[in-house]
Amino acid sequence: MERILIDSQVKGYALQYEKSFRALKHDVPGDLRGWKAVLSALNTYNHLTPVELDQYQKYLEEVATDYDNADKTKNLLVLMPDEFDTYCQKYDTKFPLVSMGQDLVYRIQKGGKNKGRQFKKKFWELIVDCMHYEKDVRPIMVPIIEAMGIRSCVYCNIQYALTINHQKGMFELDHRYPKSKYPFLCTTFYNLQPSCPSCNHGKKAATADFGLYTKDASKLKPFHLLTNPQIYFRGRKFDPKQISVHLVSSDVNDKKQVLAAYNHQKDFDIDSTYKEVVDVAEETMWRCRAYDNTYKELFLNHFPELYDKDSLHRFIFGTYAEGNIHKRPLTKLIRDIEEDMRVIVEP
Repeated sequence: MERILIDSQVKGYALQYEKSFRALKHDVPGDLRGWKAVLSALNTYNHLTPVELDQYQKYLEEVATDYDNADKTKNLLVLMPDEFDTYCQKYDTKFPLVSMGQDLVYRIQKGGKNKGRQFKKKFWELIVDCMHYEKDVRPIMVPIIEAMGIRSCVYCNIQYALTINHQKGMFELDHRYPKSKYPFLCTTFYNLQPSCPSCNHGKKAATADFGLYTKDASKLKPFHLLTNPQIYFRGRKFDPKQISVHLVSSDVNDKKQVLAAYNHQKDFDIDSTYKEVVDVAEETMWRCRAYDNTYKELFLNHFPELYDKDSLHRFIFGTYAEGNIHKRPLTKLIRDIEEDMRVIVEP
């Protein structure tokens, strides 16, 4: 829900990812080009017209070429987010007859009792296989995600970006531009966004408006979680039913940003999800109301070895004071309430 600035450190993580992936020595362009011959050999089963077959083959060649783009900053492993739309438009325009969901025979069993059996996959699945996403990307990305301090879902910030699989926690990686539509971006570093199972599976094959990475420092905080604490405190009724959480644009005068907030709320059902944590909002409001120099004196006098801005913030408000919000779930909600109630935590 907040973006990460693409600075030299983030570029370093992207290059680390690329270096680790290339160290596996996969011949991705060779694998893609190999499928051109397979499609020709098996077209008696796939029944593509000559024009269609030509487009499918040229699509594979385009991906193979882009994978090792002569401009190293534009190869598909580290392609920048501001290039995504250009590349997607290029593929859609150049290959209008290509259907990602087309079932294609990719192998015919030659021997045994099932001789002649046809094996099929969708076109996008064949490309993803050639790019070795399923087996190799997650082991490379997980330590990088951990080093970046991302632990919560980048879309909702209400859950950890983990799923439990076979007795261990696994980071879920969402493709902002889905691999079923844009398989050439399936291993692109900046297209892989840590998310919780709910957001990842709920998004399905949609393209998320929200991109985690940006080069523009003025666009790091596009959204605000509005809770209106003044309504809760008004009349001293302290009724938690008066608390509701709404995702809004950080700049209500920016029409594009207002639309982005609307789409993000619709895509990930943010308002409904945050109804379940109204108690956290209420507790944060009271902490903000009660916060004064007494807390500082307590830490100074009794816990001098812990006292710094970050520790103070963690022990009082339950979140980190600085850095990206993705370290811990609900950090976005808590920080936005602090902002609305004008609480400033100083060391």
